[in-house]
Amino acid sequence: MALGQYQFFLLLSAALLLLTGVFADGESDGSADTGDWTPIKNLKNPHVHELAEYAVTAYNYQARKHLKFHSIVYGEIKWLPRGTNYRFVIAAAIDGENLTITNSYIARVFENIEVGDKTLQAFTPINE
Repeated sequence: MALGQYQFFLLLSAALLLLTGVFADGESDGSADTGDWTPIKNLKNPHVHELAEYAVTAYNYQARKHLKFHSIVYGEIKWLPRGTNYRFVIAAAIDGENLTITNSYIARVFENIEVGDKTLQAFTPINE
């Protein structure tokens, strides 16, 4: 296995381990865990892509950072009574720097179907 593939494998393994524990806390907005996480089969779905880009944009606004969305590495979905939770491993680059060098982040977005809005619930760097 080439060094790049090995690093990617380690990164993906770490991300999956983090996904099982980082988001274990409940939420106070009605998006508490009630079901199982299911892998998102089509990460190129326009709506899924839009939500992942939203996570980066919202994080940039909240943290006053300048990340540029690159891709979705992995995603999961959980349907809830009031909406849908999405968990992503996102690759993003620091805008203004070498955009071919990306860092990975775990993000969770809650999409509230009752009022039609979305909320960034978490955005955590994996390998910074």
